[in-house]
Amino acid sequence: MNHWLHGMFTALVTPFEGERVDHASLERLVAWQVAQGADGFVVGSATGEFPTLTLEERAAILATVRSAAGRHFPVVAAAGTNATEQTLAEIARAERAGASAILLRLPYYNRPTQAGLVAHAAAVAQATTLEIILDNDPERCGVELSCEALEQLAPHANIIGILERRGDLARCDRIARVRDRRFMRLIAAADMIPSYFLAGGCGAVTAVGNLVPHWLFRLGSAMRSELYGQAQMLQRRLVPVNAVLAREPEPVLIKHALSLLHPGVHPDCRLPLTPAGEAAARLVEEAIEDFPRPPLSAVGGHRAPASARA
Repeated sequence: MNHWLHGMFTALVTPFEGERVDHASLERLVAWQVAQGADGFVVGSATGEFPTLTLEERAAILATVRSAAGRHFPVVAAAGTNATEQTLAEIARAERAGASAILLRLPYYNRPTQAGLVAHAAAVAQATTLEIILDNDPERCGVELSCEALEQLAPHANIIGILERRGDLARCDRIARVRDRRFMRLIAAADMIPSYFLAGGCGAVTAVGNLVPHWLFRLGSAMRSELYGQAQMLQRRLVPVNAVLAREPEPVLIKHALSLLHPGVHPDCRLPLTPAGEAAARLVEEAIEDFPRPPLSAVGGHRAPASARA
């Protein structure tokens, strides 16, 4: 199935300058990502610090990304709260701001039953015509969406896939059995991309894509071309930086790295996230030493030819 969600998506950061959303830096980062080969964006995830953003800010950020990326570039809005009615209102805003699809954040903190998760996702599916990817994040939600619940959601044709936060290869196969192999399985564990593709996955959503979209583009291309040795080699290049980034909550160290790679982009996060610790910051600086810097001139908003994405 040649769907536009097959590929490498960057979970975008939200640049701040102090407490203000830095839309100019966001535009530059988006243009650079597109030129470097990113297949799409997820806007408003935890990497984008969604809990500290107002509803108005979330919509404005999504609109900026849509404008900078172009009318037809895949822009997925991460949306959802632990209240179904509020979730529906947020998704309606995302539709108006130009989202291509919804990454549905499942309810957190109130820990619903599987029946509650099914009812929540079904209500969203009935309220929007956009395609929906379910975000299965048991560490943040406290509940994992079961394969049986996925099977119950099959009548909702616009629920087309799931993003798995863990690299559970056996579960990847179980999902295919209760649905079918056209139901898209994406991975968020950046250290498991080739393995998950081989198990039947079709794409990835990663925070590290903010730093090295060109490596992920090449990794995805290698997997689609069945060049598994090349894909594993590229995966190994990501291991050191992934290990360093895990030392502090996302996106603290990602933003620190971006501030070094992209002049004018600030490392600021909103409380309760605090600046990178001195030791972790030094490790990040070492890990990104050979990462490419963007050109000082402005980058256009259209995908660069393959020869330019080195």
